[in-house]
Amino acid sequence: MSKYLDMYVTHTKEGLDDLSDNLLALEKNPDDPNTINECFRLAHTIKGIASTMAFNNTSDLAHAMENLMDVVRNGKLKITPELMDILFTCVDTMNSMVDAVKDGRGEPEALSLIGSIEDVLDKVPKDEHEQKGAPKKEKAFKEGKRELKPSEHKPAPSAGGQVRDVTVELVQGCDMPSARALVAIKRLEEAGKIIELVPSMDEIEMEKFGGAFSARLESKADFDALAQNISTLKGIARVTIDGSAPRAAARKAEGITPSQKKPAQEIVSSVRVKMDRLDDLLDSVGELVISKIRLSEISKSDGTPQLAEALRALDRLTSELQYNVLRIRMVPMDIVFSKYPRMVRDLAKQMGKEIELIMVGQEIELDRTVIDKLGDLLVHLLRNSVDHGIELPDERQKAGKTRTGSIRIFAAQEQNRVIITVEDDGRGIDTDKIRKKALEKGLRTEEELANMGTEEVINILATPGFSTADKVTAVSGRGVGLDAVKAGVESLGGQISIDTKRGSWTRVTIRLPLTLAIILAMLVRVEKDIFAISIDPIIETISVSEADIKTIGGMKVVNFRGEIVPLLYLSKVLGLSEEPLGNKALIVEIGQTRTGVVIEELLGQQEIVVKPLDKYLRKVPYLGGATILGSGEVALILDLHGLANHAREQMRKISIEDIVVQTGGNENG
Repeated sequence: MSKYLDMYVTHTKEGLDDLSDNLLALEKNPDDPNTINECFRLAHTIKGIASTMAFNNTSDLAHAMENLMDVVRNGKLKITPELMDILFTCVDTMNSMVDAVKDGRGEPEALSLIGSIEDVLDKVPKDEHEQKGAPKKEKAFKEGKRELKPSEHKPAPSAGGQVRDVTVELVQGCDMPSARALVAIKRLEEAGKIIELVPSMDEIEMEKFGGAFSARLESKADFDALAQNISTLKGIARVTIDGSAPRAAARKAEGITPSQKKPAQEIVSSVRVKMDRLDDLLDSVGELVISKIRLSEISKSDGTPQLAEALRALDRLTSELQYNVLRIRMVPMDIVFSKYPRMVRDLAKQMGKEIELIMVGQEIELDRTVIDKLGDLLVHLLRNSVDHGIELPDERQKAGKTRTGSIRIFAAQEQNRVIITVEDDGRGIDTDKIRKKALEKGLRTEEELANMGTEEVINILATPGFSTADKVTAVSGRGVGLDAVKAGVESLGGQISIDTKRGSWTRVTIRLPLTLAIILAMLVRVEKDIFAISIDPIIETISVSEADIKTIGGMKVVNFRGEIVPLLYLSKVLGLSEEPLGNKALIVEIGQTRTGVVIEELLGQQEIVVKPLDKYLRKVPYLGGATILGSGEVALILDLHGLANHAREQMRKISIEDIVVQTGGNENG
């Protein structure tokens, strides 16, 4: 069965995610029969898939969970916080079991957890016939020793609808017959009530059913339509009702007559593709884009009208191909959002808080590489909101708030960027406490802190190792949080900003590019070298003359719209020249910091394919990658975040008195 392992892991993980989501819904509405039934069905399906693959430990735990949910849906056991903890532990344990199997570590046991479930079931009051030793309903249902025959007398239709015999035959030799049979049984359960199943469920799960099974079903549904619905499942050869195939009219639309007995084929609307194959495809498209640009450059010097027309067509087709490949890599944010309700629920319970998580914009799509990194960054922000932001219920009540705090995640798309906001209605950020901690740790002097605005003080939170927590807990206090988020966001070419109101709310906003593979860049020249700069952080291009430039504490600055902006001469920073060369500056904004990057010549905008640097070059400062130009030359991509941090450190050494004297302003200006 090893060849089906990937399929098993994928389907079981999806089932466990659905089960976790339904348990969260059940916790909020314990009496919802639909949610209870869905939890029971999912546990049953997971049990069947695990049993098919002979992962008996996972199957046993899912079976125990199924029994527990069966007692709940029969009204013999009420949902309690303690019961929910057991159910969530079952999901976590099965996830660990699947991970262990995937990694080749062998399937662990869960005997203690199964024992805990059995202890709960032992305390459930038994029915009178069960107390007398009569076989349980479930056991009687599973035994199903007699064979159903269409000619047998059927019970009269009850209030629940007609009672009919449905026989399902699988395609001979199909893979995973047990799993396919379980999917068909699920369709029957959704349509009505299965009174009897032959062979038994155990025999079907162990693939001892000869590729066919019969079910006596009570339902109000159209049985012919139900048979057609099951026939569309992959691996199903034939479905009959009471020994007869569905009437011809039901198949006329498909152009198939009952006598043909041709198995219906499932229409596959999606396929699973490994990420490395998509990466290879994107690399090929990138090379195609580079070749297209190079051909365009050649045609400018030596081209004919026919060549120009062909290049225009090639440009259009290449752009379409590039767009479609990038779309294939796009995945909805729900992939990461769906994991957060459970995490927030567990943290809130651990800390004795009441928290509601609201998520908006799950349908927004991002490149898979961005999504993978974004998930961990948002975890840090949510943990901060739960721990530092939301107050305890009694504290909130004294402050005139509701006992239940709320955390909101919003995602929205703006042109070629996505904006993600994490906001809570908690206590806000205490800037006085930040100042005190920064002074204690020696991160800032009293003079520096006194001259800082609220925004600058809040940015201290992103200093590595800095935390306002009074003690280290399992959730926070180690100084790993906002600094990791800031570094991660900047590595993705994004920006982060923090806003707050003391006692009311805190809002963290992240701006990210939709994809990292192909970006729009500004090409610039310094000396004989060409560099590429991502166009997103560039807010304006200005000319600078000697008369505009001031030197403060050895740092050249310029007054840009009333703000003192440091100037970084690429010729000096990159070691290309001893002299500061250039009279044009790109004003870039990284976070809340503006920097002027001085260059010699602007060469214009161009889409570039980002290539990672060799491992020996990754430690070279201020470089973020490379690209191949249309001329065939290699241009280095500048790391604007590194340059901005360099400028920030230089400005930090300058006193406020130096700025006042050199600019002729005043301390309030």
